[in-house]
Amino acid sequence: MSGLIGSLQNSSSALRVHSKGLEVAGKNLANINNRGYSKERVEIGDRGSINTGIATESMGVEAMGLRQNRDPLLDKSVMREITSTSSLEAAKKVLQSAETALGQFLDRTKDSTSIQNATGANGGGISDALTDFFNAWESFSVKPNDSGEKQLLLAKAQILADKINATDNRLEQVQTDADAQLTTDVGVVNDLLAEIAKTNEYIAKAELVKPFSAVDLRDQRQAKLEELSQYINVQFEPIVPDGLGQIKVTSNGLDLVNGKNVLGAFEYDLTSAAPVAPATRLKFNAVDNSKDQTFTTATLPEGKLGAQITASSSDVQAARAGISLLANNLKTSINSVYEQVDTTKKPQFFLPPAAGSKLTLNPAITADTLKGSAKTGANDIALQIASLGTDAIAALGTNVTFVGHFNKTVTTLAQELNTTNIRLEDQKLSEEMAVSNRDSYSGVSQDEEMTDLMKFQRSFQASARHVNVIDTLLEQVVNRLGVG
Repeated sequence: MSGLIGSLQNSSSALRVHSKGLEVAGKNLANINNRGYSKERVEIGDRGSINTGIATESMGVEAMGLRQNRDPLLDKSVMREITSTSSLEAAKKVLQSAETALGQFLDRTKDSTSIQNATGANGGGISDALTDFFNAWESFSVKPNDSGEKQLLLAKAQILADKINATDNRLEQVQTDADAQLTTDVGVVNDLLAEIAKTNEYIAKAELVKPFSAVDLRDQRQAKLEELSQYINVQFEPIVPDGLGQIKVTSNGLDLVNGKNVLGAFEYDLTSAAPVAPATRLKFNAVDNSKDQTFTTATLPEGKLGAQITASSSDVQAARAGISLLANNLKTSINSVYEQVDTTKKPQFFLPPAAGSKLTLNPAITADTLKGSAKTGANDIALQIASLGTDAIAALGTNVTFVGHFNKTVTTLAQELNTTNIRLEDQKLSEEMAVSNRDSYSGVSQDEEMTDLMKFQRSFQASARHVNVIDTLLEQVVNRLGVG
C-alpha cells in the first residue's frame, strides 16, 4: 500500500515538473521576437531515494528552479556596439542638418569638387551669390553711369549679404536644436539611472531567498542598460559578496549607480558659455559633491550625448567660423578698395556686422551714390572690386578665392558626413554580429522550443497514465478489502 501511495506522489511531482516545462517552453515561444528576452530552462532535480526495508525507492523529481541563458560578456559586447552605433547616428543627424543649412552639398556622383545647390534652394547658394556679386561689379564697370546696372549690383550685394546671414542663422539654429535635444536626452539618462537602481532593489528582494530567480527582472534591467548605452558608454559589474543580484553601473570610471542607490545626475547647463568651451555644459552632479564631474572635449562620454556635443561644437562651429571669415574678408577687401572713391570720407560698402548678421550692406549706398571710381564716368575701382572675385585672398589661405573658401567649407563638412556614413555602415554590421552572437546563446530557437514542448507533453501524458494505473490498482485493493 505504501508503495502505491509513494508512486502516486512521485507521479504527481512529475506532473508538476512537466507542466512547468510546458509553461516555460510556451513562454519562450511567446518571446521569440523579443530581443531583450533570454530563453529560460527548467532545472529538474532528483529528490533522492529512500530505503523501504524491501528495496530502495526513488522519491521522484522536482523543478529546482529556472535557469536563464544570459552571458554578461556577450551583453557587454552588445552594449559597446550599441554605444558606437548611437554615437555615429547622432553625429550624422547633426551633420546632415548642417549640410542642409549650408544650402549646398558635395555631389559625389561627379568629380570631387562638384558643389551642388541643395534641392529647392532659392536662387542657389553662397557660391552662386558670390559669383553673381562680382559679375555685377564687372558689368557695372562696363557701364558705370547706367542706373540699371547700379540697381542690379546693389540687389546682388543685398542677396549675398542675406544668404551669408541666413546661412549662419540656420547653422546657429542647428546648434540650438542640438542643445534642446541634449537637454531632453540628459533627462532620459537620469530617468534610466533611476529605473536601473529601482530594478536592482526589486531583484534584491526577489532573490533574497533564492538567487538568480528573478529572471524577468534581470531581462528588464539589461534592456534598460542597453537603452542607456545609446546615450553614454556604461559598464556594469555585480556587487559581491551579498549583492543579491544587484549591479554597479559606471561610465569611464565615474560611478553612476550602486545597487539601489543613484549616485548622481547628469545636467546640460545652457547658461554656461558655449562659445568658450561647449563640452563643459555637460556635468555630472554627484550625491557626494567631491565627485562632481565637469566634462571636457577629451572626457566626453561616447554615445549620443558626446557625439552631439562634438558635432555641434566642432564641425558645425567650424562651418560658422568659415562663413564668418568669409564675411569679414569680403567686408575688409571690398571696403579697402571702395573707400578710394572718396579718400576723405572713406565710405564703406559693407558695414560692421549688426546683431544677428555677418555682413551688412551700407544703406547709405544707393543707385544715386554708388560710384565705380573717384572720377566721374571712370571704372577703375569697379574693375578692382570685380577682380577680387578671382584673386587669391591671403587671409583665406594660399591661392584661395572667396568662392574657393566657401566651397572648402562645404567640402569639409560634406567629407566629415561622408566619413561618418561609411563608419556607420561598418558599425551597424559589427552591432548585428554582436547581437547575433548573443542570440545564438540567449535567443529563443523555435525548433528547440517545439522539441521541448513535445518532450514535456509526452512526459506529462506518460505521468498521467501512470497515475491512472495506480488509481486502478488502488481501486482493486480497496474493493478486495471488502470495504463497505
